[in-house]
Amino acid sequence: MVRVLSVLPGFVGLLCVILLLGSLREIDLPREGSVIDMVPCEFEDPDLCLIAMTPEISPPTIFGILDIDLQISWQEADNAWFAVVKSEAAEICPPDEESWLTECTAEDIENYIIVGGPEELDGQMTWNIKTDDYRIVTGGREGADIGDQQVLTTSTQISFNWFVELILALVSLTLFLGAGEMAFPIKKLFLKFRES
Repeated sequence: MVRVLSVLPGFVGLLCVILLLGSLREIDLPREGSVIDMVPCEFEDPDLCLIAMTPEISPPTIFGILDIDLQISWQEADNAWFAVVKSEAAEICPPDEESWLTECTAEDIENYIIVGGPEELDGQMTWNIKTDDYRIVTGGREGADIGDQQVLTTSTQISFNWFVELILALVSLTLFLGAGEMAFPIKKLFLKFRES
């Protein structure tokens, strides 16, 4: 009977190993693309141009146990830039609810930038998402005109964070050892060995 019951911890341990291996391999979500308007700019220095800001984005608390890398890429790197900023940036640069334009420039929000900004010249940035509230900001460079559009592409990689992976490894090891002990008790095997 005990040997039959040992299947349960062994099965749960196997599930933990599968979750661990899936996390180590990482899950790639499908790429998503969207066409967006570019923010016009008439100045050579992008720090002089106004910026646009999205509404607040609030990741769920469950993201705390995950390691999520969001890669954002855009076609017109010569004419536009993007950044992820702390949500508090909207307190000094509130965006218009229709156009999402602000009356601020990149210099006004530079202390709130998490990743990206006018210095991103290769048209892509990667951000490790945490549970803090954030917004996405975009601005134009010289040459960006009213009505210009571009394609913004996002791709996401998800895994458990290192702490959860460590717990899964320890739990699965403990369950396998427990299942083995239930099915083939070491003490009984040792006594049989001594008697023989």
